Amino acid sequence: MLAPKASREPRTRRRIDITDLPAETVDDYVRAQATDAVELSLERRGARTFLVVES
Repeated sequence: MLAPKASREPRTRRRIDITDLPAETVDDYVRAQATDAVELSLERRGARTFLVVES
């Protein structure tokens, strides 16, 4: 579950390389790595895939 948005607080942004994770493990990985997330997105950069976590 995503944390509620805090009003007017600066966000931090992390980019985590998930290119080599099997698709069926991404959900568990996100739950473990993004416990403080306000917003999550996926980003492609060339051949790499990144999980972008804003908290």
